[in-house]
Amino acid sequence: MSDIEALRTEWTTLYSEILPQMAKSGDPAQPVWPVTFDHCFARIILDSVIGNSQQPWDAIIHKPAIRNMNEQQLRDAIALGQKIRAGEVDLCCLDEASLRCRSKNERKYAKTTPSKTVAHRHQPASTIAGRKRAVEEVDRPAAQSTTVKSRKTGKQQSTLKFRQSETSTELTSTANFAAEGKTTLAKATQAGKEELKRTLDRIHSHPSLTPYRKKLYTTLLSVPRGRYTTYAAISDYLKSSARAVGNGMRNNPFAPDVPCHRVLAADGSIGGFHGDWGKDGKYATKKIQLLRSEGVRFDGRGKVLGKPFREFQPLTDVEGGILL
Repeated sequence: MSDIEALRTEWTTLYSEILPQMAKSGDPAQPVWPVTFDHCFARIILDSVIGNSQQPWDAIIHKPAIRNMNEQQLRDAIALGQKIRAGEVDLCCLDEASLRCRSKNERKYAKTTPSKTVAHRHQPASTIAGRKRAVEEVDRPAAQSTTVKSRKTGKQQSTLKFRQSETSTELTSTANFAAEGKTTLAKATQAGKEELKRTLDRIHSHPSLTPYRKKLYTTLLSVPRGRYTTYAAISDYLKSSARAVGNGMRNNPFAPDVPCHRVLAADGSIGGFHGDWGKDGKYATKKIQLLRSEGVRFDGRGKVLGKPFREFQPLTDVEGGILL
């Protein structure tokens, strides 16, 4: 078997078997699986690696993709599929980017109640009649199109999940933090207040910390859950340098209570963690997992989405459930 045939086999197995099976079983690699059909996974991945999330893959290469992708495109598609499989990228984010580049009308997509841990979403029947399915256009020759279409039912799985704040406690919390980010006021539970007090006491009573590092760590405490900041943003606030910020966090004795994992590079890449730097660093995957568990999202290239947090204040005390 030639190299390109081996890549084609690996790619087909990944998008048509492995990922759909993970989605249907609610694998914890993704907090939400917005799609379960094989052709949806192919669309999402190919729109990202071939279309750069700017245009549909089939506007660049001819159909079927499996016969018209070159070796590098196959390798890139497999690599992104493996990142989805490992939970290193947010599938929902990639799906939304794919739909945007295809000019989908978001109002045509409706959210249904998830079954078990898998999110099954369907389009209203009225929107289906005039739409073409992409299933036969991705990796199947045109001769198979009739067979695939004959199995089409009256319902089609939607490929866009709207994370409305009223239906998601976690996203409501994240949205509230963002809205209140200017003053970083966060209503805390009693347990949270006590934990924060203990962390502040540990910082202020540490015998070997310099005043700069104490201010750095208390400033980090003001970066709310679900947000990220950058080395440059903190250095601007502290009137120091990004290198000084990085050095101070490299020896953070209070992690993860003092959330140095919420600090990324200025270009939105992962930055450093536990002394290693970059997406290939020893602890990069752990840093991404921590951020994603808090609601921070990344694109298919590992770059963070959204604007960095800049409304810092060094926390000194906790009063009445308010971080001061």
